[in-house]
Amino acid sequence: MHDKNYYVMLAESEWAGPNAFVDYETPFRMDRGRVLDNAAFEFNVELLVDKLATDPSPFPPCDIHNLRSGYLFSQRLIELLERLGVDNIQYFNANVTYQNNLQKLAYKAANILGVVSALDMDASEVVLTSQGGVITIEKMVLDEARLQGHKIVRLFESVMNVIVHRSIKEAVEAEGLTGFMFVSDDKFEMGMI
Repeated sequence: MHDKNYYVMLAESEWAGPNAFVDYETPFRMDRGRVLDNAAFEFNVELLVDKLATDPSPFPPCDIHNLRSGYLFSQRLIELLERLGVDNIQYFNANVTYQNNLQKLAYKAANILGVVSALDMDASEVVLTSQGGVITIEKMVLDEARLQGHKIVRLFESVMNVIVHRSIKEAVEAEGLTGFMFVSDDKFEMGMI
């Protein structure tokens, strides 16, 4: 029995993708855990398969894709998170086209709200700035007691890291959603994000 209740959630596609490309610079960043005001903004995204793949069909769209400063969630993932009671994600409309067949797909850009200081600084190995901010995490140890009650949040010490409760990991796996990697803190390696 695994005793971990929280995991780092990463978007991971096959070697050829598809990868998400936004056709312009976004006016805001979705990796800070804060509510963004421009709710009418729409993302135009292409899911592109690497040109080295002679046949793009083995590389279908996933349920999660990285954007420059956030994530692209499929409608299936959004509905699963809603069923789990997750209510701290701000969604933005996204016009998503899959390059292989020019199909329009149902996705939204996801801004994960909430930041929790949950890194056990004494047990973790980190490189710090002169002001005490975390530059890199070489060994991660989460203090799960600080995460109680949260299903999905950003890690205060490194906001690029999204932490999810085991219930999300298990539901994603049970539903067969694609594009995810869940890493326990003891398996986390610098450079995974």
